[in-house]
Amino acid sequence: MMKYLLAICFLFAAAYCNAQAPAKSKTQSVFYFKYDGTKVPVVDSSDYIRVISLPDSGSTLFGISDYYRNSKPKFIGKTSSIDPPVFQEQCVSYYVNGKRESVVSYADGKPLGTAFLFHPNGKIHLTLEYDTAASVAADGPRIITCVDSAGKELVTNGNGHFIDYHSSSGVVSEEGDIKNGRPDGTWRGNYPQQKVTYVDTYKDGKFVSGVTTNAAGVKYTYTKRRQSPEFKGGDEAFVAYIKKKFKYPAALKQKSTQSVLTFVVDENGKVSQGRMLGNITPEINKTIVAAINASPMWKPAIQNGLPVASSWVVSATFGTPVKAPAK
Repeated sequence: MMKYLLAICFLFAAAYCNAQAPAKSKTQSVFYFKYDGTKVPVVDSSDYIRVISLPDSGSTLFGISDYYRNSKPKFIGKTSSIDPPVFQEQCVSYYVNGKRESVVSYADGKPLGTAFLFHPNGKIHLTLEYDTAASVAADGPRIITCVDSAGKELVTNGNGHFIDYHSSSGVVSEEGDIKNGRPDGTWRGNYPQQKVTYVDTYKDGKFVSGVTTNAAGVKYTYTKRRQSPEFKGGDEAFVAYIKKKFKYPAALKQKSTQSVLTFVVDENGKVSQGRMLGNITPEINKTIVAAINASPMWKPAIQNGLPVASSWVVSATFGTPVKAPAK
């Protein structure tokens, strides 16, 4: 369940197949992406296309519309920034067959409130409740209902037995009891491509410990189900590394620029797909993105005792405004 729920925080979108891309206009920007989030220059190289529309009158939010290569929508919503997007308000994602995949409300890029996830046949699968950002980060969302693809209720009012399936094979991917909206007791799951299985233990909704068995039969025990990627010295050291890669213009030193750096740390600790939200100068922005992608190796994220690829976000402030003299 938890690996399934984590994915909802990273919803991206889609593309046209052999169809023409929408024509650019004064109110649109068009971008092309691979499914792994890599931006590509032309539609023929893309897996999906993203159209950003200017805010409606009286709004500060951009429209974001992504399309599968079969021209069907994959994601429709609002964002407060263009690249990377920071989702706001209600956003809807779709399967390639046109059925809804999820309906999630966001506040500053974080899911908040009630969310609905659907099976590929269009029937409801999960009803989740996202509380405060802090509680979600610590425990994840609460599971209110879980219904199988035939309509049988597995979890009702936050209690029952959760079962999830691999979409490609229909084999059970993860299952365990839910009590008061939280995992309880023993949970079992697997990652077929890696030939990995795991057994996790929860008590009162809190993760206690887990054991993962890899393809060779080697067991790994862990007391944290997920650990974030880590740069030597932490995020502050990473920002310091970035700042050493360029000379800040004297004319801008008294101006503070708040930026957000996003990137992916793969299972080996290599960084890629660097992006920057916040503008200094085009040249410096380009240098910062290059520095992100050339970063020294990180400790990768750990999921169920094994290293996994993970998106990461770091806030950075460039330049220091001069403080007003004390009166």
